[in-house]
Amino acid sequence: MPMSVPLSVPLSVPLSFRRRVAGLLALVTTAAVAAGCGDDSAADSSPDDTHTVQHAQGETEVPDDPQRIAVLWRPTLSALVNLGFDPVATGAGEADGADLGPFLPDDYPADELEIVAGTREPDIEALAAAEPDLILSVDVAGFAEAYDDLDRIAPTVSLEWAGTESWRTHLTDLAEVLRAGDRADQIVAEYDEHVRQVRESVGDPSAITVSLVRVQAADVLRIETPRSFPGQVVDDVGFARPEGHLEPDPDRDFIEISLELIPRTDADVIFTMANDDNTGARDQITSSGLWRNLGAAQRGDVHHADYDVWGSSTYRGAHRILDDIDAALGAG
Repeated sequence: MPMSVPLSVPLSVPLSFRRRVAGLLALVTTAAVAAGCGDDSAADSSPDDTHTVQHAQGETEVPDDPQRIAVLWRPTLSALVNLGFDPVATGAGEADGADLGPFLPDDYPADELEIVAGTREPDIEALAAAEPDLILSVDVAGFAEAYDDLDRIAPTVSLEWAGTESWRTHLTDLAEVLRAGDRADQIVAEYDEHVRQVRESVGDPSAITVSLVRVQAADVLRIETPRSFPGQVVDDVGFARPEGHLEPDPDRDFIEISLELIPRTDADVIFTMANDDNTGARDQITSSGLWRNLGAAQRGDVHHADYDVWGSSTYRGAHRILDDIDAALGAG
């Protein structure tokens, strides 16, 4: 029987210490785990071993066992950590990384991550100083144009990102790059089981129409369609959608409307979504006469949600959406 050796360190332990321990464990347990890990293990690789990866912007020799990964896109960060990797650097929307919470476990030491990119702009100097051995980017405006500069710092993989609907393939594409397919399969299976549990808790979701309304500004609403990230999660559970909520605006995953079209948002249940910047606008809109006349509002079937979570386009965010749905509509 192969020797059983722990291959992870609790997230409560400082990130820098976890990296040192992980490296030591990799050396100690090579012989013990090589037979059982199959293609997903880098335990039998030397530090210089690589494998070839085809990606959105070319072909890259990726380290078999990267130790200093820098990631530029927040959904990639979430997928990477979910797959069991600890990056040394990340991109963030805020300079201090304050917006990373929805993408990471609650106890993850995000303050130990170097911030090396904005939402769509890498900081080349900061990236070089982080000394990554692998950079994970995406083929969106800003990052795509900087690919050559990134690749001069370290081997760079540019993952495809077609929009918020890419949250599923983003995980599996990243798992293929890092040869972590077994863990990706587990993540997908855990999500599918959560969907099943929520569907069972709700009862018959197909008999309930659900409207997803994002407050974009004080005078602009967006109806999230089944092409969007939250729309896909709602569809996975099996809810019906109101007529006119299915087809997005051209080249979008939502339908943008002005406030006079509020009656169009009505359904059996409405989830409103706003981030911190727009909660005041949501309060103003949902207290208006047009909103109060909605059937869902009169029945008390309007539920508020955090768009920073509902718009995160990650498996972690999908679980949070399922939790919110269960809390609002489930039997428990």
